[in-house]
Amino acid sequence: MKFLLLHVIMIVVSQLREWKMNQRAKAVWGILLRGFVSSVLPVLVSGIVRAFAIYMFVTPNEFAPGGINGIAVLLEYATPLNSGWYLLMLNIPLFFVAFFLLGKRQAIISTASMLLTSGLLIVLDYIPHIEKIIYKPEYAFLAAIAGGILLGAALAVMLKCCGTSGGTTVLASLVNKKYRNISVSALTSAFDACVVLASFFVYNQGASFTVKLDPVLLALVSLFVTSKTCDAIMQGFKTAYKFEIVTNDPETLSNEIMQKLHHGVTRIAAEGMYSHEGRSVLVCLIRKRQIAELQKIIKSHPDTFAYFSSTSEVFGKFLK
Repeated sequence: MKFLLLHVIMIVVSQLREWKMNQRAKAVWGILLRGFVSSVLPVLVSGIVRAFAIYMFVTPNEFAPGGINGIAVLLEYATPLNSGWYLLMLNIPLFFVAFFLLGKRQAIISTASMLLTSGLLIVLDYIPHIEKIIYKPEYAFLAAIAGGILLGAALAVMLKCCGTSGGTTVLASLVNKKYRNISVSALTSAFDACVVLASFFVYNQGASFTVKLDPVLLALVSLFVTSKTCDAIMQGFKTAYKFEIVTNDPETLSNEIMQKLHHGVTRIAAEGMYSHEGRSVLVCLIRKRQIAELQKIIKSHPDTFAYFSSTSEVFGKFLK
């Protein structure tokens, strides 16, 4: 009997140990997965997307998109060396600057992404028939738009991951340490403008003034599309419009909004400073497609006026 009881206890203890080991293994795998998603995956995505944007759209159509990428592309055009090598040479010293200015994690992630881009640009030159993926349309602005979209996506991934894209942002942060009155974003834009201006003197040498303007205009198109793409991804696609409605009939109006638009309404007590009369302010978030319907509801209440503004992104329970 004692032997049987001891055997049962040993089995239970063994099962508990196995369960604890499984739980620890799951916890370890969970930590590794979160680390991969938060650090490794952004490096892979941004590095690969940026490399193909430069190889497919930027370099063949002879324009510089600004930043460190643009400097590398200009140097490739002026010399026989691949832009990947220039990216490598430019980013290694920037890593040490970023390490002290931006922090270890940001420096490592942003530099790793750029190094991956550098390596891919170098390797792509040695892949047979890879030139077939090069996009060189009759109208080069199409390539500038396509390249801008990909570069904007890569930039957004890096900003969401570590809050910096590296490159000229590091240089801007370094200058900002000395001149605090100049913002990092303004300095980054200035560096990009210098690269774009330099393309006027690098491309189409000996050509007419209007022809030499082509790479400058293409770079501006690419920078604009990059900025808009990055903003769209950073802000998210769950946008809404916030209406603030001043009314004397909050109950009727809010009930009508909730019944017809199926969105909640928040009431705030207010007072008109001219008349010193009590009013109510109704706050409501709606979709863009519902603006016209809400305007019809508001017009049916003559003593009511409203104003609205767009919101970048809505968090929480906002389903419709």
